[in-house]
Amino acid sequence: MKQTELFQKKAELVEKREKLQAELNGILANDSLTPDQEARGSELMDVLEPLKRDIEDIQAKLHSSQLRERFASYAAMESAVAEGQKRNQEWTATTEYRDQWLGWCRGGRAPETRDITTSSSSGVLVPKIYEAGILRYLDRNTVVRNLADLRTGVKGSVTLRRNNLETDAAASSFWTTESSKTATAIDSTHTEINLNPVGGLPKSELTQWVVRQSDFDIEAEVITHLQKQIARGIESGYTVGTGSDQPTGLFLQDAAFKGLTVTAAHGSGTGWDGAFTVANLTELRYKTLPAEYWAQAAWVMSQDAYFTIAKISTAAAAVPLFVPSNDAGITQAAPMMLMGRPVYIAPYAPGRQTAAVTNSIPLMFANVNEAFAIREWGGVSMFRDDVTTPGLVKFQGMVFVNSKIVRPKAVAALRITLT
Repeated sequence: MKQTELFQKKAELVEKREKLQAELNGILANDSLTPDQEARGSELMDVLEPLKRDIEDIQAKLHSSQLRERFASYAAMESAVAEGQKRNQEWTATTEYRDQWLGWCRGGRAPETRDITTSSSSGVLVPKIYEAGILRYLDRNTVVRNLADLRTGVKGSVTLRRNNLETDAAASSFWTTESSKTATAIDSTHTEINLNPVGGLPKSELTQWVVRQSDFDIEAEVITHLQKQIARGIESGYTVGTGSDQPTGLFLQDAAFKGLTVTAAHGSGTGWDGAFTVANLTELRYKTLPAEYWAQAAWVMSQDAYFTIAKISTAAAAVPLFVPSNDAGITQAAPMMLMGRPVYIAPYAPGRQTAAVTNSIPLMFANVNEAFAIREWGGVSMFRDDVTTPGLVKFQGMVFVNSKIVRPKAVAALRITLT
C-alpha cells in the first residue's frame, strides 16, 4: 500500500474512532445506565480496542515507509555525487580536456566543466596526467609525508579518535586471578582530533611574452615549478608548521613528547653542538621511546644534526663512530643507519642554533606512522591572473592538506635549550 493510501486509511480510522469514543464518553457520563446503554457501551469498547490496534499498525507501516524513502533519497544523492566525481575525473583525464587546459594557460577560455558539483569559484582542475605527476613527485621528494600515517583524496572535515592506551603497561591487568576468576577492566579512553582542510597556494609567474610567444612547452614548465612549490610547501608545513591556518609540524613543540632536554649556553654554536653525544643518542634510542614502538621506529633529524653526529669520533684515532651504511643504493632503502635504525633527513627540521632559543627539536627517534597523521584532500586547482600586474601572468595553484600529532608518546625528542 502506498503512503498516500496509508495516510487516507489512517485518517478514516481516526475519524471513526473519535466518533465511537465520543458516543462512549456520552454513555459513561450518565450517573446510571440502562440495560440498553450497558450493552451499547460494551459493544463500543469491543470495536474501539481492535480499531486502536489497526491505527497503530498503519502508523508503523507509515514510519517504515518514510524511513525507506529517506534512505533511498540519501543513497540516490550519494550515488549522484559519486557519479559526478567519477565523470569529473574521467573528463580531466582526456586529451580533449588537456588541450582545452593548455589553451586556457595561454589566455583562452577555461576548460568545459562536465561535473555539475564543481563550483566556478574553485578554479580550473589540473589535467589528470599532470596531477599524477605532481603526486609522484611528492612521493619521491618528501620525507615526513612518506613516514606519516598518510591518507589522500579525503573529503569533508576529518575526525580521528586516538585510543589513549598507548603503552604496554596498560595491559598489566589483562589476566584473571585464580582466586576471584575476574580481571580488572581496562577501559580505553579516546581523544578526538579534528583535521580541517587548510589551503596552500603555490605560485608561478611568467611574462605575457613568454606565455604567448614561447616555442616550447611552457605549460609543462609551469606545472614543474608548481609541483616543486607544492612539495616544498607541504613538507615544510608537515615538518615545522605552526598549526594556525597551516598544518601542525612534526617538529613543533609538544609537551607530551617523550625525550630529554639539554640546556647549554649559546654563542658560536658550541652549546648546540654539545647536545649531540653518544650518551644522549643512546638514551633516546634504548631508554626513552617505549619498546613497543621500536619495530617501526626511525631517526628523523635536520641536516645540521646529522652533520654534527657524523663528526663524533674516538678521542685517540679521531675515527668517526657513525658512518653511512652501504645500503643507500638499494631502491626504497633508508639513506643511512644509526644504532641499527634508519636515518631520515628532514630538510625543514630546525638547523644549527647560535642564538638563545627555547626547546628547539632538531632530532627525534620516533615511530612517525603512529605519532603523526596527514590528510590530503583530492584535486589540484589552478587560477590564472593576467589583470593584477600588467604584462605578467600569475598561475596560482591550490591544494588542501592538514597534519597533526596523534600519539605523542611514540616520539622521543631531543630538545635543545640555549640560554
